Amino acid sequence: MDLPMHAEPIPCPRALPLIETERTVMMVLLSGEHDPWTRADLQREIAGTKDDPLAVIDAINTLYGAGLVHFTGELVTPTRPARKMDELTEGTI
Repeated sequence: MDLPMHAEPIPCPRALPLIETERTVMMVLLSGEHDPWTRADLQREIAGTKDDPLAVIDAINTLYGAGLVHFTGELVTPTRPARKMDELTEGTI
C-alpha cells in the first residue's frame, strides 16, 4: 500500500532543539574559557539552560559522528577542523 507523500517534509520536533544544543556545545568548547571539558561538565553547564540533560549527550554524540569533537576518555575537545572553521568565521557560527 502506497501512502501519499506530503508536499513539505514534516520537521522532526526534536531536530531543532538538537541543532541548537549542538551549537551551544560547540560554542562552549570553542570559547576557550574552560579547557578541557568532560561530558559530565558539559551536561551540567548546558543542561541548565536547555532543561534537557539527555539532549546535551545526544548533541555531543552527534558532533562526534560529524567529526567535530574528539573523545579522550571522558574528555571532549573540538577537532582541528572545528577550530579552523571557528577561526575562519571569527566565532560567528
